[in-house]
Amino acid sequence: MTTLFNYNATVVTPIAGGTNIAVPLTPAKTDIASVIVSVPNTVPRYVQIVATVGIQSNPGSGSVLYRIRRGGTEIYYSRIGIEASFTTFQLNSLLTIDGNSPSGPQIYTLSIESVTPGLTVAVIGPVEISASSFG
Repeated sequence: MTTLFNYNATVVTPIAGGTNIAVPLTPAKTDIASVIVSVPNTVPRYVQIVATVGIQSNPGSGSVLYRIRRGGTEIYYSRIGIEASFTTFQLNSLLTIDGNSPSGPQIYTLSIESVTPGLTVAVIGPVEISASSFG
């Protein structure tokens, strides 16, 4: 039977318009949220990370790249398309499972970068990240 051992969440802003973080063009990136969760010394063990990010962009189309790192190790990335000719506001949700997490306290960091030259993107909120450790 799976047991929830620890849960933690970070809410940078719970609302749209609560922040204005410019998104740089790759290979530069900006960290937008982090969360620390305690991982038990059991087998099996895994961590579920869930994040929600609201963005705004100028008219045009392109994409952004989200990355999640455990410490300095990238464990997940997702490229999400933007069709700003239809809407300039977008709410992105990410979910990943880290099945190789070491035991002890682990920090997970969410970053974003634009992969389209000329596309102006800003993180405006909401911005949330949570991590749950199971075993």
